[in-house]
Amino acid sequence: MVWCGLTDTGRVRTHNEDYFSCIDMRQGSLFLVADGMGGHDAGEVASRIAAESAAREVRAYAGTGDPKTVLELAVLQANADVLKEANSKGSNMGTTLNLVLVAGDKAYIANVGDSRSYWIENGTIKRITEDHSLVEKLVSLGKMTREEARKHPKSNVLYRTIGSEGPLTVDLFQVLLRKGGSLLLCTDGLWGEVTDEAMHEIFKTEKDVKKACARLIRTANENGGKDNITAIVVKVV
Repeated sequence: MVWCGLTDTGRVRTHNEDYFSCIDMRQGSLFLVADGMGGHDAGEVASRIAAESAAREVRAYAGTGDPKTVLELAVLQANADVLKEANSKGSNMGTTLNLVLVAGDKAYIANVGDSRSYWIENGTIKRITEDHSLVEKLVSLGKMTREEARKHPKSNVLYRTIGSEGPLTVDLFQVLLRKGGSLLLCTDGLWGEVTDEAMHEIFKTEKDVKKACARLIRTANENGGKDNITAIVVKVV
């Protein structure tokens, strides 16, 4: 595998609340993106704490059991750690969290929020994760198209995030990796500005992961750059 991760503040925001990490481990490789939210620097703190907490848990327990269970427990620990920080500071903070653990020819994915994972292969792009947003629910009910949801002013209103009180449900997925295919992890600063079809065109023309990643970020900025933009591209070679 080869990979590249990039983040950019965008053209409107003054600071970056996104966080990403790419980690090589003996048991595989871990990739993650997080998109923080909250007043002042709370979003930056939440995304960093969640990412570091989840990565620490995965590194400690990867290879000891079912990968999906390891990811789920890592996300739950991240949620607990963000809640602890929020309560200690009297702050309202939260974050999305999208984790991908690659082990052998499989990718195991855990998701909370609206950061996304895609699989691009053989002329197709497939979104793996589902957004935990109100507009996504309307799409699933047939009351809104995906394009309407992408441009809706309330598209960033989430009903499930890291840092939430009460029981947290973690979405879990598994993808078979094949040579020539690519994984894309991204925050809404990318998919909110660049359609799935436009992303796919970039992957068809840019075979180098660094060039593909940079062009994704650049295109999001050219289309408005209204939010922080983060992308990780992982190519199976």
